[in-house]
Amino acid sequence: MNRIPVDCAALGDMRFLSAEARMDQDGKPVLRDGVPVQRVSVLARPADGRQEVIEINVARVEPVRMADLARVRVVDLTARPWVIDGRDGISWNADDVTPLGGPQNDK
Repeated sequence: MNRIPVDCAALGDMRFLSAEARMDQDGKPVLRDGVPVQRVSVLARPADGRQEVIEINVARVEPVRMADLARVRVVDLTARPWVIDGRDGISWNADDVTPLGGPQNDK
């Protein structure tokens, strides 16, 4: 299936929750083009809807680090629907997740 570009403005205020390295079933880091993939949890709070946590896969050499609930900018967010063994969901991917508002958001 194709990746679907997502308008981040429609997701509203986006806040950092956590980030962790993605590991495969053997405990080895997941790589994309030789770069480690991190799963970044972001709280999306649209103005006219229910808030939701989305987990975004980001290939990045440096770990994503910032203060809890720091406002973030998600660069080139895409969604890809998936179905495996009767289960379904959406895989979120982005080119990067960065803090808004300057270095005071960094840990």
